[in-house]
Amino acid sequence: MSNTQIVIGPNASLTPVQGLLVMASISTVSLAIAVGFALMGFWPILPFAGLELAALGAGLWVSLKRNRYREVLIFGAQRVQVGFGWQGRGASAQIDWARSFTRVVMEHGATRHSPTRLVLTSSGQRVLLGRCLTDAEREQLHGRIKDLLPPVWSARQAEAPGEGLARASG
Repeated sequence: MSNTQIVIGPNASLTPVQGLLVMASISTVSLAIAVGFALMGFWPILPFAGLELAALGAGLWVSLKRNRYREVLIFGAQRVQVGFGWQGRGASAQIDWARSFTRVVMEHGATRHSPTRLVLTSSGQRVLLGRCLTDAEREQLHGRIKDLLPPVWSARQAEAPGEGLARASG
């Protein structure tokens, strides 16, 4: 069986170049208006325009940084590996579990308006996946991961024949 790799990332519709163009165009318009009012004697507008542009720049920077977040799932013949990190920096955290004992669970939120949670579990450990996805995307990913993992009954078939019967009758 060949490896299957799934890469989870946010819908990054804004590229760094587009972010710079947005910042430059809004800065040009805002500063032109602020300077115009300052020349008419309303000079206190300039510091507020600067604060507004600083807030916009910080928001764009945070947005562009979050767009680089990735979760990489690798389903091998025997193992499931999940790496968490930032594009261009490699994985900052990684897990490696036996594929036969790994399960995927879709949990509903605390209220009906809360987002769902996609959880990968193995041997009592839990990892939350796809926080940057919508509920519909998480549901689709849940189905895809479920197809890639072995069914629960296959782990029981790996036991020695008769072992399960002895446990059931004893």
